[in-house]
Amino acid sequence: MGAVCFFVFLSNYVTVSLSPILISIITDFNISVNQAGYLITLNLLFLGLGNLFWIPLSERIGKRPVLIACALTYFVCSIWAAVAKTYGTFLGARIMQGFGASASEALGPAVVADLYFVHERGLFMSIYLLIFTVGVSLGGIWSGLIASSTPNWHWVLWHDTILTGFMFLVIVLFAPETNFKRPPENESGEGMPLPDLVNLRKRVKFSWIRSLSVTTWYDREFSIWWLWWRPWLTLRLPAVWFCIITYGVSLGWQIIQATANGVIFPAIYNFSPQGVGNISCAYLVASFVGCAAGGPFLDWLTRYITKRRGGYFVPEYRLWAMIPPSVVFPIGLLMYGGGLEHHLNYMIPIVGSAIGYAVLCVVPSVGMTYVVDCYRPLSGETMTMVTAAKNTFGFALSFAVFPWLERDGYFKASGIQVLIQAILFLTTIPMYIYGARLRQWTSKFLI
Repeated sequence: MGAVCFFVFLSNYVTVSLSPILISIITDFNISVNQAGYLITLNLLFLGLGNLFWIPLSERIGKRPVLIACALTYFVCSIWAAVAKTYGTFLGARIMQGFGASASEALGPAVVADLYFVHERGLFMSIYLLIFTVGVSLGGIWSGLIASSTPNWHWVLWHDTILTGFMFLVIVLFAPETNFKRPPENESGEGMPLPDLVNLRKRVKFSWIRSLSVTTWYDREFSIWWLWWRPWLTLRLPAVWFCIITYGVSLGWQIIQATANGVIFPAIYNFSPQGVGNISCAYLVASFVGCAAGGPFLDWLTRYITKRRGGYFVPEYRLWAMIPPSVVFPIGLLMYGGGLEHHLNYMIPIVGSAIGYAVLCVVPSVGMTYVVDCYRPLSGETMTMVTAAKNTFGFALSFAVFPWLERDGYFKASGIQVLIQAILFLTTIPMYIYGARLRQWTSKFLI
């Protein structure tokens, strides 16, 4: 789990590491602000779409070989980005970086589902999301420091390359296979003689050397074409769409801010690259606050409601945790847009953006844990589609960020964001009321 979390950390660290140096990139490559934004948004898009290739492959040949292949691709493409001499080459490297890193996002929740019980998933899903958001925060902080203390901005990319190379070694050495198939007839223990039941308590010896194998899993039951098709079938499940739209809109607004900060704060507040990077310090604090609310609090709230309702657990109980982000997210968006529009103290838009980062921990923790609870046997397929679709959704919202902000202004754009967010978050109410009936109705669609 730790190796996968490190991969998730770096996948987001490298994505946003360009934000503090966008002005330098624009100058060196002689490109427009919008073209510079594509270096982040297209990376984000393929960070999601790549899952549609990698995750079904992991169901066929195992998670470990896929993680190794992805980590190697990520490392090689980081070298490519560091030596790129033209904008087109650099953009191609960034796209392939996203493709190589993509499996880490969906495999994280799938590994949580493999290793942990239902009452533990909220906590560990929150830890996974904390690593996700800390990567975003530290990517901005460190790249700003590196850009300010080195001769040119390419050192940021070489720093990314060193980290991805180290991560490749960590994956090779410390990421064992987690796919398993328990014999159905032995799951309940019925019909088994007593000695066999006793033997189940003995620890199975599994050495570190044995864990290095990449051939411990191979699924011959389904064809690879069927495995690639299965994630698309999960789009028939309402819970999957709920997770996609709530997670996607939360991510989209934060990508807009992360992309725009590298240009807007130097223009309005005369921030240096290091100053732009230091904005992420607020995001780092917000990450811990949000993930504490989305992890331990989510599990406690679910246990409390379950106890009050007679001890019978229903996945919809997790949706109560959507109330706080639904209230504070609009406040953060308006603080960000209003602060920039009226040139208020720089702390106002920074705090507003940090509120959004806290929400970005809570919302996916609720949504993804809810989906896993509803469809545990399909956790791999559902997380694949959630990751691919929410990144596509976030990309669509943030693709034309600079033309949008230039046309409508910061505050009006924030108002539109609040309206869209409110409409999408209100889907929590029908999901809570009708979720159980929708699961029963869509049970015939299960793969």
